Formats: sequence, structure tokens, C-alpha cells
Amino acid sequence: MGYYAEKFEITTLSFCIAHAALAGASIGLVLGVDPTYSGMALAVSSAIGLGVFIPKVHAKEVLTLSLFSFFSAVALMAIYLSNTNVLATATISTVLWGSILAVDFQKLVILAVVLLVFVSYLRTFKLQIDSIIFDRTLAEAEGIDVYMHTLILLAFMGVAIAFTLRITGGFLIFSLLYIPVASSTLVSDKAKFQLILAIVFSVLSSLIGFAVSYEFDLPIGSSITLTATAILLLSALKRSYPQIL
Repeated sequence: MGYYAEKFEITTLSFCIAHAALAGASIGLVLGVDPTYSGMALAVSSAIGLGVFIPKVHAKEVLTLSLFSFFSAVALMAIYLSNTNVLATATISTVLWGSILAVDFQKLVILAVVLLVFVSYLRTFKLQIDSIIFDRTLAEAEGIDVYMHTLILLAFMGVAIAFTLRITGGFLIFSLLYIPVASSTLVSDKAKFQLILAIVFSVLSSLIGFAVSYEFDLPIGSSITLTATAILLLSALKRSYPQIL
């Protein structure tokens, strides 16, 4: 999803959605509901709302970054206003920086279903999506509903972010979306290979980060992010100094 967000030029929007999910999860802790579902509710509604509203206003980038700050403030305010019992539990730490044991079987099944639906969507609308990636303006001129596909992608991202937030933590969820994509663009200039490499780098970052977190009792979100960043640096070195790597 990070690959398609970058190609659709909605990276900043999805960054904002990630923090909307954190705000929703934090509100869920205060209200005593599952933070995954409260995070998903705010993330998806924000994704659709931003997708509808942002294209119609000026200073889109500034407004989106302002909303990112707003959602971060809401999350921290909700945590601050929660009672001491909530603050003392492991749940709040899971929401903030993730946990190896955060995803139960039910949520794993939901993630698998989201993946299957997303892949089916990509296969069904492959020609339209490829046209948007190639040239957004030309795709609109050919009658492709770029607006609708952007909203659909944002909604998918809202669901995916909410269900992986408890693994990576709210403040690092976007790192798993974008760092592997950035690495892939440094390694290859071909879109097809970039997509494959982004997936490979994401999987490697997750597995190695998981192992490091388990072995040294470290936050899994930070471990995944540091691993992904290490891959990014190696990719940058390969791009700049191919004779070394």
C-alpha cells in the first residue's frame, strides 16, 4: 500500500491518516473499547473525509500537516486525560510503540482478508491503476475516475494502518509504509521491480525487527524501523557507490 500511496502522490495524506488511527486508538483506551476498532473508525473516516475535502482547498500540504499535528495532539490529550489504571497498563505502551503479542488470531484473519480484498481490487482495476501511476492527468483525460480510486486506496490504508498499529506502535506505523518504498526506488528505476522490492524489504524489516525485539526485549516498532532504515542506508550506498556493494 505504501508503494501505491507514493505513486498516487498521497504520501502526506496517508501520513496524516496514520496519526488519525493513533488518535482513535488512544480515545478507545479512554472509552474502554478495543483501540484497534476505534483507531480504524477514525482512520477510515478521516481517510474518506480528507480524500473528499483536501483536493478542493488551497495549501493542501500545509493543511494536511496541520491535521497531522491535530491528530497527534488529540492522541496525547486522550492519553493524558485517561485514568491512572489505563496509563499503568501494557495496553497503552502497545499503542504507542507496539508489541510482539499485540495481534491475536481474529485480527490476523482480518488482516489476511484485507490483503486478499486489496489484491483483488488491484487485479480488477489493473489497467486504470497503471494508467494513474503512469500519468495522473492523462488518466483523467481518458475518463478514468482518479478521484474514486484515490478514495478507495485511502480507505484501504486506513484499515491496514489500524490493524498494524498495535505491532509497530502509533508513532512509527508510517515507517513501515514508506521506508521500504524509498529503499526500492533507490535500488531500481523500474516500477515493477520497485513494487516487488518494496514488499521484500518490508518483509525483511518485519522479520528481522521481530527477531531483534524478541531476542533483546526491545520495542518491536522501533526494531522494525531501525532495520528498515538500515536497509534504506544500504540502498542509498548502493545507488551512490555501486562499486562498493
